[in-house]
Amino acid sequence: MITGMIRFTLCVAGMSYALGLQAQGPSAGSGRPYPSRPIRLIVPFPPGGSSDSVARVVVQKFSEGLGQPVVIENRPGVGGLLGSEAVAKAAPDGYTLLLGSVSSLAVAPHLFSNPRIDPGKNFAAIAPIMSSPLTVIARATLPVDSIADLVALARSKPGALNYGAAGLGTHVYLVAELFKKQAGFDAVFVPFQGGAPTMTALLAGNIDYKFDVVNTTLPQARAGKVKVLAVTSAGRVPLMPEVPTLAESGFPGIEATAWVGVVGPARLPAGIVSRLNAEIGNAVSDRDLSEVYVAQGVVPELASPAEFAEMIKREYARWGAVVREVGAKPD
Repeated sequence: MITGMIRFTLCVAGMSYALGLQAQGPSAGSGRPYPSRPIRLIVPFPPGGSSDSVARVVVQKFSEGLGQPVVIENRPGVGGLLGSEAVAKAAPDGYTLLLGSVSSLAVAPHLFSNPRIDPGKNFAAIAPIMSSPLTVIARATLPVDSIADLVALARSKPGALNYGAAGLGTHVYLVAELFKKQAGFDAVFVPFQGGAPTMTALLAGNIDYKFDVVNTTLPQARAGKVKVLAVTSAGRVPLMPEVPTLAESGFPGIEATAWVGVVGPARLPAGIVSRLNAEIGNAVSDRDLSEVYVAQGVVPELASPAEFAEMIKREYARWGAVVREVGAKPD
C-alpha cells in the first residue's frame, strides 16, 4: 500500500494555493501559458487493462481542469518499459506524460539487463492516482476453492498448472513468482501483452490462475466466471469480505498493492509540476470519480510531488529486493 500519502484529508486550500500561484499559467519556456495545446498521456500497456481503465476514468476531469484535451496513447511492451522510455526521452515541456505504475517504475527496471530508464533520474514525479490490492483468481472449472487447494493441486502435479500475467517484468508476474517460491511448487508462466488478454485467457480456460487487481476481478467474480481465492492486502477487501487474505491463507510474507500515478520527463519545470499535481488532485478528489473508484475496490490517492517521488524510490528498492529473492530474470 502506498504509505505516507495524504489521502482524502489533503488540504483543499493547499491545492487552491498551488493553482493560485499559476493563475496566469506556468510557462514551458515558450512564453505562452501552460497548457496551450493538447497533452499526451502515454499508457505503457494495452487498451482494456487496469492501467488503461484508470487513465480513462480520470482523464476527462483532468482535461477539464487544464482546459486542454489530454489524449491517451497506448504504447505497450517490455513490462511497460517501451512507453516509459518514450516519455523519458520527450521534451520536458509538460506535453508528454506517463501513466506510471508499480510495474513500469518499480519492477521492470530490475528485471531487464538494459532497461534504458532509471526511475529516480529520468522522471519528474507529479502525482499518484490510485492504489489497489491484488486478487488470486482461478478459472471456474479448476477443482480448487482456496489457496490451500491450489497449492496442494500444484504440488501434486509439478509443472502441470499454468498461470498468466501481463507480460514479463510486470508487478503481477513478480508477485506470482514470489508466491510460487514461498508455496514450494512449480507452474508454467504464460506471458500476455496486458491484463485484458490475460483475463480473456483465464475465462476461456487456457490458463489456470492469475493475480489481478480488484477492479477487473469484481465483474467476473460477480458473474461466477472466476474463483477468487485470496487478496494480497493486509486486511480483507470490503467489497469481497468473504475472501481471505494471503496472510490468512498461510502466506504472510506476500503483501502487494498495485498503484498508478503520473510522471513526466526529468527537468520538468516546477511550475508545471505544481499545476499538474493540483489538477490531478482535483480530479481524483471529485466526488463522482471517487465513488466510481470506491465501488471498484480502488483507493484514490493524493500526495505532493515530493511525497510521490519518495514513494516511487521506496517501491523501487522494495521490488528490487524481491527480484533478487526470487531470482527472476526474464531476459
